[in-house]
Amino acid sequence: MDSTKTTFYLPNSLRARLKAAAAKHDKSVTDLLTQGAELVLDRYENKADQQELRQRAARAREQLRRGLYAGPSAADQADAILYAGERPPTMRTKKR
Repeated sequence: MDSTKTTFYLPNSLRARLKAAAAKHDKSVTDLLTQGAELVLDRYENKADQQELRQRAARAREQLRRGLYAGPSAADQADAILYAGERPPTMRTKKR
């Protein structure tokens, strides 16, 4: 793997935490910084993808909602099939 030396400044407290975490996990500070850079890039590079997925999900929910609530209800359709021209029992007049 090709690499380039990069110098940047960290607060002392952050550097101390990095060194402690690296020692605890038997890694180098460079390894942790590389992993951190990869996580940051994944987050920012995929942000556009996540936004697109959210927009697509919103459109799909809206289309599903329109499809579910458009037209006659399923109960009305079931009554029409079950009673084929008769009135459903709940709508019949009571005989005395």
